Amino acid sequence: MKLSIRQVFFNLKLTLILLVIGISFLAIELITITQYSDRLFALKNQHHLINKITHTDLTDSTMAGISLNSDLAELQLYTKLANQNLRLDLFSGAQEEYKVLGDTLATSSNAFQEGVLFWAESMPNSRKAMFTRMQLAKSNYVVDIGKAVDYQIGLINDVVSLAITTTYVIFVISLLAFFFYQWRLKQIYNDIKYAYALDSGAEKEEANTEELDFIIKKLCRRIPSTNNNLTLLNPQSGLNNEKGMIASYNAKRTTKSTGTFFLTHFSIDKYSELESKLSKEEITNTIRKLGEILSMYEQPFDALGHLDNNTFAFLMSRSSKDVALSDAEKITSSVRESVFPISSGILKITLSGGFMLKAPSKTLEESLSDVIKITEKAKESGGNRIAQLRDTASVFR
Repeated sequence: MKLSIRQVFFNLKLTLILLVIGISFLAIELITITQYSDRLFALKNQHHLINKITHTDLTDSTMAGISLNSDLAELQLYTKLANQNLRLDLFSGAQEEYKVLGDTLATSSNAFQEGVLFWAESMPNSRKAMFTRMQLAKSNYVVDIGKAVDYQIGLINDVVSLAITTTYVIFVISLLAFFFYQWRLKQIYNDIKYAYALDSGAEKEEANTEELDFIIKKLCRRIPSTNNNLTLLNPQSGLNNEKGMIASYNAKRTTKSTGTFFLTHFSIDKYSELESKLSKEEITNTIRKLGEILSMYEQPFDALGHLDNNTFAFLMSRSSKDVALSDAEKITSSVRESVFPISSGILKITLSGGFMLKAPSKTLEESLSDVIKITEKAKESGGNRIAQLRDTASVFR
């Protein structure tokens, strides 16, 4: 089964989305580690401030008061930072558990700060007892800090392990995706390279992709074989001439079992003016490219011909009139939007067309004569449009 280019790029898109999700998840984990580290830093600083406060010299009461007030204010700040709830705790399930530790830590911190104030403001005869009370509060506080530090380190280790696992998964997926899509894109590129070289005699090979296999088959139908009867081809475009188109139609009609034939005739607007100002080579290149555009809409049971006076007839096998008319209008739109290079720059051209049902009772030659008259009606109405007959009256679209 051939691969689909659309499916390849859809899967590539999904893989890139998956990698972006993985990288985003890894970024969240790294942010979590940073915030947990900040909380651990706040806990460590509390421990440092406790030791500094308990070793304050109270000999100079004024300086001791200034120092203690500054240290206690800093301690309150770090206690608040250590107890701060993080939104990312929701992802690790640690919010409720750490809240209990945080409440205990806040209580111990308040008790220690209260003990410090009593000790600093105590009279000399009661200072020893206040110091003992402060030391007891300190011991409880240090124990609670230790529990919070151990728990925080455990959280950091868990997130680090998860980040390492995520990194490995992203690396493996990226590596597999790189080699897999390098192989897939190489297959697509080989098909494109083969399609590009078809007209230079490239050896026939099996296409790997559905879309390019379809295009290659269409291109192969367009490239004339050396065994073709050259009298049935128009040498300027390489397409069938009128005789070749009729022969192609007769051959395909015998094998066609479904659908209806619709005939469209295309004529280049203001072609006489183009002939007067362009060289013969430029006219040939323009006609050849125009034929290539028309050929891209050719289906297996269609017949396309390059007629005299550089007009084109397109016999379409389609399921309904609307489908056939839509394809005819797409052709005129494609030509109108295309550019044709010439020596002085680029050329823009438009087409006028006549459209009609190929009546089974009429020969193709008779139908061609009728549709050419309809094309003239389109040109008389300004060109760059498709004209069709409806109820014996000319109707333009």
